[in-house]
Amino acid sequence: MFKQSVLLLLACNLSACLAINGSVPAPNISKDKALTPQEHAELGKQHAELFPGLVSLCDIEAPFRNATIRPKPKASGKSQEPHKKRKRSAPIAPTQVFDNLYFVGTGGVSSWVIKTSNGLILIDALNNNAQAEKYIEQGMLALGLDPNELKYLIITHGHGDHYGGQEFLVKKYGVRPVMSDIEWTRLEQPQQDFASPNWGIKPTRDISINDGDVISLGDIDVSIYLTPGHTPGTISLIFPVFDQGKEHMVSLWGGTGLNYGPVAERIAAYSVSAKRFGDVAKQAGVDIFMSNHPKRDDSAEKLINMPKRLSSQPHPFVIGKRQALKAFDLLHHCTLAQSLRVEAGNF
Repeated sequence: MFKQSVLLLLACNLSACLAINGSVPAPNISKDKALTPQEHAELGKQHAELFPGLVSLCDIEAPFRNATIRPKPKASGKSQEPHKKRKRSAPIAPTQVFDNLYFVGTGGVSSWVIKTSNGLILIDALNNNAQAEKYIEQGMLALGLDPNELKYLIITHGHGDHYGGQEFLVKKYGVRPVMSDIEWTRLEQPQQDFASPNWGIKPTRDISINDGDVISLGDIDVSIYLTPGHTPGTISLIFPVFDQGKEHMVSLWGGTGLNYGPVAERIAAYSVSAKRFGDVAKQAGVDIFMSNHPKRDDSAEKLINMPKRLSSQPHPFVIGKRQALKAFDLLHHCTLAQSLRVEAGNF
């Protein structure tokens, strides 16, 4: 069942519009702006050891990546600069991570399956149909999960590495795609910011959710919050998982990188989103931080070690309530450092 909250606002592309049903106001970051970009970056870097995959956001000397700009071809048809091949991430085997949570992604992009008492919820669909078949479908079967029980596909944001395999899943299993209303609207535009030939086709609008909505299936509620920054309609999630029957709470950050160049307002919105979602996570008792890229949340190493874990040992993903919240402190301070850097013209 899809639960829709009563909202005070919807079009969250600026920090001023962030709130949850009027109960959690947008955080006040005016005091933060008294600090320099370097000071904010250092505050974020305090948590670098806990979250090494996030710390690149704190580098205020590095040039901004802008995926929307393609190198201009020479007369010969070749790019001005030689194409740099990205190092391919080592594959990760399909893995049961909690009693009700499973990893069926690649080494570069995560896809998570939540098992409920009335079917399965999938988070993100990888790059294309071939990956959806190879990693999601076959991974589920290897873990003893029935893809026919897939009910919802929650897409965290409208980049093709997260929606690209949706066509295969929708056509074969009838899974229903879920995205924020803002992100559906962006994907429906004829021209996108950037694209890749490796991505599958865009999904057709189905379930449109807004800030504070809940996807309920069986005994599991997945709470969804707008966290603009990576894209204007990025969503982040909070939901329960169980380890040998003991409940824990996951916070899954829906979009991490800054890949659109030095756009101060958009980066500032990211910073506010991180602070505000951290407040939500605290209220929910979150003790786990995850993302949708294995290298960002260090899940690549944790997943490899999961099969070696003894039942008496601590769960590698459960880092504790205080520690989990430090991820959002890092995200907030480091992206605020980046936005202030842009405002000062230092890029």
